[in-house]
Amino acid sequence: MGTWLISILLLLTPGLVWAEEWPVRVLLQEGVSTIRLKAAGPSRLEELGGGLVEVLPPGKEVRVAWEGRAGTSFRLRPDKSLFWINRRMYRGNVEVWNTSGGLQIINQVGLEDYVRGVMKVEANPEWPIEALRAQAVVARTYALHERLVSPEALYHLYATTTSQVYRGVNGEDPRTNRAVRATRGIVLAYRGRIIPAFYHAASGGHTEDAVYVWEKRYPFIVGVEDPYSANAPHHQWEVTIPRAEIHQALERVGGRMGAILKIDVVRRTRSGRVRRLRIWDGAGFLEMEGKRFRQLLGPDRIRSTRFAVYSDGPGILFVGQGWGHGVGLSQWGAKGMADLAYDFRAILKHYFPLADLVSLPTESPQLTVHRSPEIPGESPPGTRPTSQEIEPGLRPMADDR
Repeated sequence: MGTWLISILLLLTPGLVWAEEWPVRVLLQEGVSTIRLKAAGPSRLEELGGGLVEVLPPGKEVRVAWEGRAGTSFRLRPDKSLFWINRRMYRGNVEVWNTSGGLQIINQVGLEDYVRGVMKVEANPEWPIEALRAQAVVARTYALHERLVSPEALYHLYATTTSQVYRGVNGEDPRTNRAVRATRGIVLAYRGRIIPAFYHAASGGHTEDAVYVWEKRYPFIVGVEDPYSANAPHHQWEVTIPRAEIHQALERVGGRMGAILKIDVVRRTRSGRVRRLRIWDGAGFLEMEGKRFRQLLGPDRIRSTRFAVYSDGPGILFVGQGWGHGVGLSQWGAKGMADLAYDFRAILKHYFPLADLVSLPTESPQLTVHRSPEIPGESPPGTRPTSQEIEPGLRPMADDR
């Protein structure tokens, strides 16, 4: 596969820990009609593309309202203090873009502070500290990957499950903050390239090759046997869905069929997940990908594509294992390994066997981004078909295994 090279030179003050200072931009809300902003300390209200509007004293509230059309956009820049958007507290600064569709709210925040704001929501703070450290590394790696893909984009990440759930200071917890500090600047890389470190709730016994979920874009993320997820609440699950409901779901996306007679699995992936299935009626069948079928019926009902199918009177019975797409880190598996005294390095090596743990550079790194041409097919929300390389600053950790 051909590549082209884009070089980005970051000139940083020697000694600056750029993993903390280099910001990511997170879309918090869009289509909003009004918001209220205030900072705990002194702050500056600036017009984007213009100059200073006002110096605000601590605690002064600013109300921004959409006037039904695109107009002036603003930035609230606190002076080293926290700030509130309505009633939720954040770090960094906030931009309010006045678009034709309403207000767009973007939080610009340092990478480490972003990870702190993700952790309590994406992981259980009461879990073993090594599982939390593993989670911190994958959350940081994923965010950095998205940042490097489109460094000049208006925003790099969503504050929802489209990327990772981010709630600012409300997403922090003392134990998860400890995990972030303990792994500061540590990311996963494959041959020097930052990887999109995906994760999911529970593997069901075997994680998935990324190529089966997102075509051939991430061949360096491979599935592994995973006995450590066996204690997950949804390691085993089953659900019966009425045939009429499946019929309606197919019709919503243009699948014209008669009454559904049965569903057969045609092909499975190496991990045992459904790659393709056939839905039969009296005139023939409709064939589709297992991942597409799961999305149509609802990922909270068909919890993974690792399932078997049975006819069950007026319904179809699905019996499965695991929850989520199955790629990368299994969060319940990470907990299971931590319960057995594995540290975060061993956990990450198990779930990303081809990747290495590396420390981000602290002095004048040159970042080079290798972009792969787009491959037709399905993209995961919030990700792009690229991988990034950092040269020469990435340093393998001395005790990496």
